[in-house]
Parts: sequence; C-alpha cells; structure tokens
Amino acid sequence: MSIFRTIYIYICILLLTTLLPLASVPAFACIHINVTPRVSENLTSITDRQAVPEGDSRAGLSRDAETGNLKESAIEKLFERYGFNKVVQKSIKYYSEKKRSFGSALSLAGRYIDKLSAVFTEKGLPSELAFLPLIESGYRNHAASDKSAAGMWQFIPSTARRYGLKIDSWVDERRDPIKSTIAASEYLKDMYDKFGSWNLALAAYNAGEGKIMSAIQNHKDDDYWNISKTGFIANETKNFVPSFVAAAAIATYPEKYGFDNLNDAAPFIYDEVLIKTPMDLGTVALFTGVSLSDIKELNPELKYWCTPLNVKEYTLRIPNGTKEAFEEKVAEVGEDELFYVQPYKVKKGDTIGSIAKKLNSSTEAIIQMNSLGSNAVIIAGKEILVPVNITDPYKGGNVLSRQSLIKSKEL
Repeated sequence: MSIFRTIYIYICILLLTTLLPLASVPAFACIHINVTPRVSENLTSITDRQAVPEGDSRAGLSRDAETGNLKESAIEKLFERYGFNKVVQKSIKYYSEKKRSFGSALSLAGRYIDKLSAVFTEKGLPSELAFLPLIESGYRNHAASDKSAAGMWQFIPSTARRYGLKIDSWVDERRDPIKSTIAASEYLKDMYDKFGSWNLALAAYNAGEGKIMSAIQNHKDDDYWNISKTGFIANETKNFVPSFVAAAAIATYPEKYGFDNLNDAAPFIYDEVLIKTPMDLGTVALFTGVSLSDIKELNPELKYWCTPLNVKEYTLRIPNGTKEAFEEKVAEVGEDELFYVQPYKVKKGDTIGSIAKKLNSSTEAIIQMNSLGSNAVIIAGKEILVPVNITDPYKGGNVLSRQSLIKSKEL
C-alpha cells in the first residue's frame, strides 16, 4: 500500500469520526439553535421596556403604545360582535365631527362608566353595552322624550315597571343611574335570550320586541343587517345599531377619533344612609357640607325637596366620606327635627294646588301628610299640615318642625 493511499484512508476515518456525531443531532435542536438569538432579542426588549425609569419619556411612550394596542384590539372585537360596514363608518364620521356635543357626552360617561360596566360584567353580558346611553341620553339622568321615555336609559313607564323600576308621586327610578342600569341589563339580556343576537336585542330595545319579531317573520331572515335594508323596521331602528357600534368604538378609543384631552366628570361615588323619617334635602346638604344641588345630583330619582313621605324608610345617597359626620348630626338634633311642616287653616276657595303653590309645597306632599286619600277633599275652616321646603320657606309663615308641632298640640 502506497503512502498516499495510507494517508487517504486515515483522512477518511478522521472525517467519519468527526461528522457522524453531528449527523445524529435531532432536527428540532437545530431549529432551536437558529431561533434562540431572535427570542433573546425579544426578551431583552421587554426587559428594557420594564426597566425604563418612571420619569423617562420612553416609559410613557411604551405605556401609551400598549394602551393603544389594547384599545385597538377591543375595537376589533366590537366590530366582530356587531359588524362593521359603510353604515357604521358613516355613523363614526358623524359622531367624530360632533366634537362639542358628543365630547360632552363622553366626558359625562366618565362619571358613570365604571359602575355601569360592572353591572353588565356581573351578569355575564358584554361590558360595552354600558356605552348605550351615549346615543340614548348622553348620560343625562333627567333626559326625557316626547314618547314619555325618561332617564339615562330612556325607559317608557310600562317597560320600566316591568323591570322593577318604581314610578310614583315621590320617585322616578328611571332617573337613577344604578337602578335603571340594572333594569336595562335585564331587559337587554331578555332580548338576547329571545333573539340570539346582540344586534337584534339592541333593535328590540329601541323598537320593542314585537316589531322586531314581526320584521323577522315578514322578511324570513334573522340577520339584523339584512332586515335593516328592508322597510320592515323604522329608520330610527335602522340607525340605532350602527350608531351604538360607532359610539362604543369612539368611547373605547377617543383619541383615535379626534377626542383628545377629555375631562371626565367626577366619578359617581357616595355613601348611603338609611333614613327612617322624611328628611328635607336642604338639611342633608347642611349636615354634609355641600350644596343642595349636589344632594339632588346624587339622588336624581327624587321628585321633590325631601325624601318620600309614603315609605317607612329610604336609602339616601350622600357625598363620599360624610356618613359618620352626617349620622352624628342627625343623632344630635333628633329625627323629628329633620322635616318641617306648617299648620294652615283652609279658606273658602282654596284647593290643594293653590295651597301648595302659596306655601312652596307640593300637592302630593299635602295629600300624603294629611291622609286625604284619592278624593283629596279639603274643608274650609279645617286646619291641615303642609310640608314646607325650608330652603325657601313661606315668608311670614309659622314654620315648625314636626316635634315642635307635636309639643304645641300638647300645650
């Protein structure tokens, strides 16, 4: 054997002993080796972003980017659930151009949205439904329509009562943001259970379930967007769903649609106290150190200047953090000093309405206080008790607390 042949064989053996172990490496190990640098880069960038000092502008930019991505994702899910088309685009354009009016509604939404969203979330319903008042009322508790709808959720009386909202001479719970939201969530859930579609549920909320059911039967189609192209539903209902989708998208990411630097209204937070005797709201304001308008804003369901006379007890909202001081002051003066009445001798020609106007009271308060019943008959020469608003008492009148009145009767 020549020396060259010997060297050749040696080299071959050397190569085989070197390459065979490499040939046995699994394929996934090779892939892992190739990918590792890219993974490491990603991990490093995340670590760097978390490690940016709080005062560094990069921290704000990173958080803004993350927030923006989350909002974009939420809008995508919104469009997936309800649909996105030219009608929705048109509605988005419409609201985006209403910077002043729609911007005001968005700002007011900030006062309530956390509590309202929580109601829907607790019931397992889409939280974006809490944005529906944007197109119903602009989140105004005293909003009213010519169709007798009232409150943030624009309930008509029959539907309101059907879902447990109380409407009487003293309160209108359609105007209470929490109670009406609970009712609205239950109504929308019932509509979804009935139609199996959130678009149809919203349409039924606007038009009534009977009209939507009729439209489905007549068109032989249960797709809202298809039905909206027919004459089986009114134009208001055709616009209702795309308006909601547009409003909810803008509310989810206001900056994207040109609503920058919105000033959210103060959050709707409060304490609650159980009132076991009628109480003048002016006294409540005095005891809590706020204005009368602040107390009325916390309790928008109340129709008059006092808590209801037709219930044994009433849960009243007062400013957050004032409960302890309020209860101390109530204990100091006693419950009988919290509500004021004025003795009045009925004159010939008097009516309950004229007396109420003269003494700054209300017909309902006078009827309730004197147990006049449905006939509400008053007799000339007879003395009645007139509940009086002490924030603007009848000038020259002998205004008494109930306790003072009782003592005067005993003398």
